[in-house]
Amino acid sequence: MDQKQQLQQCIKDCQNVVSELQSMAKKSNDEKLKSTLDESAHHLDMCVRECEFASKQAP
Repeated sequence: MDQKQQLQQCIKDCQNVVSELQSMAKKSNDEKLKSTLDESAHHLDMCVRECEFASKQAP
């Protein structure tokens, strides 16, 4: 697997984690936990967007 494929796989894996965090947040009855999970999903999503940008710049 070349570097671009590895990056794409990493992006896909991270997107799955974002979805899991969002799902856990929706199911949570604890507002503090819900907020923390939402914030975590948001930060990871921002990282994914940066990796997508980098992937487009790669040869």
